Amino acid sequence: MFENKVAVVTGASRGIGRAIALALARRGADVVLAARDQARLSAVAGEIAALGRKAVVAAGDLRREEAVEALREAALSAFGTVDIVVNNAGVGKYGPLSDFSPEDYDWIMDTNMRASFLVTRAFLPTLLEKGSGDLVFVASVAGLKGLPHEAVYCASKFAQVGFAQALDHELRERGVRVSVVAPGGVKTEFAFGTGRTPGDPRLEGFLDPEEVAEAVVFALERSDKARAFLVGLRPMSEPL
Repeated sequence: MFENKVAVVTGASRGIGRAIALALARRGADVVLAARDQARLSAVAGEIAALGRKAVVAAGDLRREEAVEALREAALSAFGTVDIVVNNAGVGKYGPLSDFSPEDYDWIMDTNMRASFLVTRAFLPTLLEKGSGDLVFVASVAGLKGLPHEAVYCASKFAQVGFAQALDHELRERGVRVSVVAPGGVKTEFAFGTGRTPGDPRLEGFLDPEEVAEAVVFALERSDKARAFLVGLRPMSEPL
């Protein structure tokens, strides 16, 4: 399905990002893996190699311009081009607003939105030069409605969705598709220590990361004349 395609996946060392990278590799894509954890990225790269596909690891903090430039150089040096960019890197903290510091705000907004901006900006010239390609943003239901004890996280995800909407207007007629995947709760390590606890029984009712990865695949496998701008999915345990 994605043979001869090159995908960049951020936040690829674990959880949803790892699941997306593996789902794309199983369908024939070569993958550029980005996150901060070198060891975990290398492990995912090994899983992709076992599937018969190529993987390049670019460890770094994507809030920083120099790390994003290194990611771009690694991708283009290895493969010469990029076809798919999945902005998945994200962090969160849950609690009343009074529990949040300015440093918490910067950490969440910069990881979820600034990194999306920098990564998109870095690879967009390549997609526009080709006149084709996909930008995917793994957002959240928290980017579609305000939720209690998630004010800053919601702000970051609303920003990400608005960014994607604006890009859809700019890029659609130039051959670049923009998609947003907005899941509810997912059973990963997300927000452990900042509002979630390992072993919480509620996690068992959450989506598996592979289900979110399949939603990304769904958006990407549309025909050239179609785009799935917003794909939302919720666990059965969560109300709308």
